[in-house]
Amino acid sequence: PSHRIDTIAADESFKKFQPLQGRALRSRIAKGEHTALNTVYKFVKETGKEPDEIYFRYYLRLADDWEQTLQGGKLPGISGTYGQAGWGGRKSDGTKGWSARGLFKTVVPEGNPLAGRTPVGFYCYHADMEGNYGTNWIWNKNYLGYLKKNRWYAIEQHCRLNSPGDRDGVLRAWVDGRLAFEKSDVRFRLTDQLKIEQIWMNIYPGGKLRSPRDQHIFIDHVVVANSYIGPLQKISTTTSDRKD
Repeated sequence: PSHRIDTIAADESFKKFQPLQGRALRSRIAKGEHTALNTVYKFVKETGKEPDEIYFRYYLRLADDWEQTLQGGKLPGISGTYGQAGWGGRKSDGTKGWSARGLFKTVVPEGNPLAGRTPVGFYCYHADMEGNYGTNWIWNKNYLGYLKKNRWYAIEQHCRLNSPGDRDGVLRAWVDGRLAFEKSDVRFRLTDQLKIEQIWMNIYPGGKLRSPRDQHIFIDHVVVANSYIGPLQKISTTTSDRKD
């Protein structure tokens, strides 16, 4: 296939790859393609109900061949699109859908102290968005959301939906257990019919521009919970998929 998802414990293609713990998911953004990973964890199917608040943590590693030079793209995150609105230019108006996927931008160019790092953040479709495409909120507290290649990061996201109509929705992000972003005035919804529908495991370069080269990304230890999770050493290493 033009894009590939598999699990590996070692990778001969990447001499600098080091597994986090056992096997990791490897996802390839193929040259000339957009989608590298697109799967969902739907709360109704898995738990029987949709929450208003959730924590989501995964480990992320950008491979040695990661080089975003044309355009940014999407990373895993949290959403309630219901197949109606909140992604792909389907503007959120607070009644049909919303999303808060992760976001990556182009690699910081040479000549900058952060050269070679990839900025990450939230890509959010919300009721107060301007234009048809999501708002970019980079995780810039202490530059924690500027990621190096060939290194594992614990990425944790917290979403608490707003009281319908009020600007009191919360988005938070931690990188390796350190707070990298916090916003507490988001209006995701105008109606309580919109909930947190799913965790959206999405890796998508673009926008509209396709990847100019093969690039890889690694993911491990995905956890969904109703309270703060933290990096791996702070929880049981035998529990990789807590869903309470």
